Parts: sequence; C-alpha cells; structure tokens
Amino acid sequence: MSWLSLLGIWAGLISANVAQDLAVDYGAARIWLLDVDVERSLYTWFSQLLLALVALLLFDTGAKMRRAERFVASQWLALSAIFVLLSIDEALSLHEIASQRLSEAIPTSGFLMFAWVVPAAAVCLLGLAAATPFLLRLPGRVRMLMLLSAALFLGGAVGMEMVGGKILSDFGGDASALPYRVAVAVEEGLEGLGVLVFLYSHLLYRRTEALRPLLQQV
Repeated sequence: MSWLSLLGIWAGLISANVAQDLAVDYGAARIWLLDVDVERSLYTWFSQLLLALVALLLFDTGAKMRRAERFVASQWLALSAIFVLLSIDEALSLHEIASQRLSEAIPTSGFLMFAWVVPAAAVCLLGLAAATPFLLRLPGRVRMLMLLSAALFLGGAVGMEMVGGKILSDFGGDASALPYRVAVAVEEGLEGLGVLVFLYSHLLYRRTEALRPLLQQV
C-alpha cells in the first residue's frame, strides 16, 4: 500500500467523523465505528496499524544500518520502540488511565483537565533536546519533515488535548457538545497527519540511503 493510499484512508475516516458530527445527534443513532473518539472504531484501528507499520519500518532501517552507522542505527531502533509504545497506547488507552489517576490525586480543570498533558509536555521537551545530535546528522529535508511531523503530532496530542479539556470543562463535561467534537476531530486529525508526515520523511530517508525494501535482507 502506498503512502498516498494511507493518506487517503486517513482523510476519509476523519471526514466521515466530521460529517456524522454535523448530521447526527450524539446518541444511539450514531455509527460508533466512524467516531474517532472511541476505542472500537475504524479510525482507532487504523491508527494502531499505522503506528505499528512505522515501528516495523524504523526497526528495519536500524537493523540494516547497524554496521555502517551505529549511532544513527541506535536512534532509529529507539524510535521504533517509541512507536511500538504509541501503538500499544492507542489500543489500550494507557495515557487516559494515567490521566485519570493524576486527576484523582491532583484535581485539575480547564486547559489541564486532562492532567497527563503536564508530564507529557515535559517529556517531549527533554526528548527533543536529547534527539538534537541525531537530527543534525540527517539530510536537511528529512530533518525538517521530521520536525514538522513532531509539531503536528504534539500539537494534536498535547495542544488540542488541552483545548478539548478547556471546552469540556466549560460545557460541564458534556462530550456531545459540538465545540468539543470539533476539537476531538482536529486533535485526532493532527495526530494521524503527524504520523503520516513522519512516515513520508522516513521513506525519503530510506531512498536517500538506498536501503533495500522492508524486511529484505541486506
């Protein structure tokens, strides 16, 4: 399946969610498989598979570069592990469980209604600082695309999560409020687009390094 095909699936699923939010009341009449904000939906399943695919591709790159570029290879392998964790989190909603525990220990509201965004933002800043030497060793276009993908993903996962928390707090926790539904669609859309841009940047990197196709031995 090509990158453009994956982009088309992402766009179709996000569009279906938005169309349903505008046309159907939040309740029994909804087709929950089209709702991006529930675990048992087509979009959640697509996100899990996409994250797992990126993890596999990163592992393949790291394995093929381990002899020639040990440092760079180790970074791709580390990123592979991160994407595995993201895929697991998408399936099991681990960050939502952690956020609930944090909120019970430290009551939050408004932009910090989803309390997990505070430690998440700190971890992201530390991760970016730690990744700087690796990023500087990448081709310029690949580096810029990777930074763009991170901005898109974190803008959705952390930034729009905060906006959604503020809206949900203002509407008394009403998850059916249209402003909150819009925020959720933007959040999930940015996360998915961020992963797709990262995938594109990595495919470009593999072409630049003339690596063999996925899982084909060196």
